[in-house]
Amino acid sequence: MYLRCSVSLAALAVLFSVAAVDGAVSTAGLQSTQCVSSSNSSDIYATKSTVKYATGFTIAYHNTYKVVENKTTNSTYVLYQCGSAKPSSVKDVSAYIPVPVNSSAAWATSAAIFLEALGVQNTVKNLGTAPSLVSACLQELLQDVITPFNDGNSTDTDHQEQSNDVVFNMPGGEDTNTTNTVYSTEYLESSALGRSEWVKFFGAFFNAEERANKLFDAIDTNYQCFASKADKEYNDIRPVIAWTSYAGPTQYNNNTAYWQISFADYKYDIVRDAGARMLNTTGKQSTMFSTSQAFLRALKDVDIIIDESFVSYNYSALMKNYGIADVKQATNYSWVATGRVFRPDRVQSTSGGLGWFEAPVAFADALLQDLVGVAHPKFAKDGYKPIWFRNLAKSDPVTVVTASNCTDMYAQRQDPAGVCASIDFQSANPSDSDYSDVEQSRTQDLIYDVSKSEVVNDGSLSSSSSSNPISVGFFVYSALMVAIVIATL
Repeated sequence: MYLRCSVSLAALAVLFSVAAVDGAVSTAGLQSTQCVSSSNSSDIYATKSTVKYATGFTIAYHNTYKVVENKTTNSTYVLYQCGSAKPSSVKDVSAYIPVPVNSSAAWATSAAIFLEALGVQNTVKNLGTAPSLVSACLQELLQDVITPFNDGNSTDTDHQEQSNDVVFNMPGGEDTNTTNTVYSTEYLESSALGRSEWVKFFGAFFNAEERANKLFDAIDTNYQCFASKADKEYNDIRPVIAWTSYAGPTQYNNNTAYWQISFADYKYDIVRDAGARMLNTTGKQSTMFSTSQAFLRALKDVDIIIDESFVSYNYSALMKNYGIADVKQATNYSWVATGRVFRPDRVQSTSGGLGWFEAPVAFADALLQDLVGVAHPKFAKDGYKPIWFRNLAKSDPVTVVTASNCTDMYAQRQDPAGVCASIDFQSANPSDSDYSDVEQSRTQDLIYDVSKSEVVNDGSLSSSSSSNPISVGFFVYSALMVAIVIATL
């Protein structure tokens, strides 16, 4: 079981503080909030968004409408100003959406956080995976304002979806056949900043380009500052990080356990930007090992483990699942000897939903700050406590977030990252215990050459095994959410 603890509002201030607007819904940063005449032909979008990092979407502006494309799903959405005529010149339109959107819905938790980051949660009528939402203010809205999708009744769900101007969903999600379904695939971006830039995608539906641009520019600037300082201070002492997991025997894998190392592209970039190195293998994007012995051989020179398993909630359980019966006899592994075993589950809802699948997607700078803190815990003069990562070896507690932690449910969600420019980065001290086994002057990723006999063959698991138990566990609340994690492994 998780170790839970009570927290005060003060302790959560950096995570869930919001700009005060006296409980009112602010219109600052929104443009073209009024409908126009059908004869209007002038350019009504003075503020436009341009895409810098994201590769999964584009936005093209015309006088009274915008064309938003999801490049991953080949979907085209025409957002036309309310009152204007639907443009007929755009081909293969997936959905026509009048803007600004007055009512919206979202199935995935990450999409919901983007709406909160834009401060347009006053438009949200329905949310999916409601029990897993960690956001304090969305939890409060779910008490009296927002209605969870009734995904147990398809008729009710269809009615709920059709009552909204737009429903943000993902490919393969539930009830995606409505005329107002819009696919968001931010989780497939190859960079952390690319994922965060999807705030511009969502902002286009609410004519909130000014808010989206301002927020992303601040995230980008802060991210580049963290990356630059980490590169300067830690170029010669970069610990190796491995993203790992264990999947016990279940119906999803033919009752055959396996151990996994993950190499999602965005993890590569952000680990390097944090002043660390990534463990890679000569196998596929995500390597599944058939035995714990083979798995542990791949981790021999790793300094830090970030475990994403569903089944290992505490240190002793994780060690057992990894095939280490006696921790005292496993000090030849740096990550064991130094006790640097983390899980991204520090922030949770009362039902066990993870904040890891919410704010880190929208706020790349905060995620980078956290990884700098994992790789170099003394980078800040007074030390750093990660927001989402907890150290299992040190029995870090879990922070449970409730609706009572919300101070203004209609304000924009603030970026939880610190202001990098005001942080005096501390240089790494090779004599520090955190770096006791780190190979110095190594800047390249660590490559482990896997043997075909050590890994799970493509055909050895059933087709359902693609629903990795990591995903099944973390997103047990909804089969919809499983797709997110599968895509990011």
